[in-house]
Amino acid sequence: MERFSIEWQAPEFEYRDKHVSWYWLSVMIAIVLLSVSILQKNFLFAVFIVIAEILVMVWANRKPRTILFKLDEKGLTVDGGKFYPYSEIEAFCVRENEPDEWSEVAFRLRRGIRPWLKTITPAKRLPEIEKALKPIVGKTEFEESFIDSIERLIGF
Repeated sequence: MERFSIEWQAPEFEYRDKHVSWYWLSVMIAIVLLSVSILQKNFLFAVFIVIAEILVMVWANRKPRTILFKLDEKGLTVDGGKFYPYSEIEAFCVRENEPDEWSEVAFRLRRGIRPWLKTITPAKRLPEIEKALKPIVGKTEFEESFIDSIERLIGF
């Protein structure tokens, strides 16, 4: 196997700037759900709605931290800690964002509840990463999950 080492830094997740109206809409939806739960005398659900809305507000405002990714002949290392050997990676796919400087390389894992590990990658490094990965793991098409679609729709 040919020795290689590709390193890049990227944001933890794709941050989407949210306007004040986004926060107001979130609060209004939470108030409607809270009202329904109180009318149905489902107080546990009401508590859940309040906690969930607080978390949405905190997470929506959070900026991504920069993470170091390293791809070598052994596998993928994320932020110097979590290591994914190629024996755990079934396939990979690339999703290019044309107008953006960042693209996404997703790895389909063989185990676990979360079958896809998504990494943000500089678009100019995609050919180098694809060339290194193709002989080791197969390339596949990305199947967007329902949660991914909802996340993109609401801009989270």
